[in-house]
Amino acid sequence: MVNCPQELKKVYKEGRLLPFIGAGISMSVSWDVKGLKKRGPSWEELVNKAANILGFDDPDLLRVRGTDLQILEYFRLINNTAKLTNWLVQEINPPDDALKDSAIHKKLTELDKCKTFYTTNFDDFLERSFNLLGRNNKVIVQEQHMCRANNDECEIIKFHGDLNHTDMLVLSEADYERRLSLSTELDYRFKSDLLNRTVLFLGYSFRDPNVSYLFRLITEQFKNNNGISSPRAYIVVKHPSEFEKKLFNARHIEILPARTDDLTSFICDLLEKIKN
Repeated sequence: MVNCPQELKKVYKEGRLLPFIGAGISMSVSWDVKGLKKRGPSWEELVNKAANILGFDDPDLLRVRGTDLQILEYFRLINNTAKLTNWLVQEINPPDDALKDSAIHKKLTELDKCKTFYTTNFDDFLERSFNLLGRNNKVIVQEQHMCRANNDECEIIKFHGDLNHTDMLVLSEADYERRLSLSTELDYRFKSDLLNRTVLFLGYSFRDPNVSYLFRLITEQFKNNNGISSPRAYIVVKHPSEFEKKLFNARHIEILPARTDDLTSFICDLLEKIKN
């Protein structure tokens, strides 16, 4: 049973809902390659591949020495990033039918009152599915992309870059540290978009470095909540613990608990109820 807060429905109807899409949404897309089932890779799989290219059969041996971001930083120092991005291009190339049949992406395209979508994903699943399902959109990765969108277009902001602009990828520890300065064009845009908006995080876990960064940003920017009583953000969490609830609440993030293992169906039901 999906319990959709009335406040979430309200901000959607007012055009103030800001969906923020993580890797879990891309991982919900599956397709067949020569009889084998494939899906969008996770962050862990990306780091594992980097470790394999470095010659480590067991990526956890590297994790004993450093974090995932430090492993990717090491990779950049001694290797060509193209080896990793080329692998990503091959791994995240589903056929059109797989994206058209993706239940979550279909529900996202139907959020017609949402004119701006954010994602930290490097893949093009969001914009491709929107195109295939008839939702006009404009992709924003750099400042020059921020010209006024047409009235019938929504904006898809690739907050950590994409594979068409590999120089913009936020991938390693140094990349994240630069973003933490909150001084890039996309940082300014995000802070502006947060004004009087409510973020809906989909496809993230609390361990995700993207979420840790974004939650901290939101909390610091709106420390006193400026007299606004409603949550600044919501996040879908599967089987949330008291540990997660406490940490999220401290950041003015309200958990939408998915008490089911079928997270795809839960998110689809939630997005449907937000509209009604």
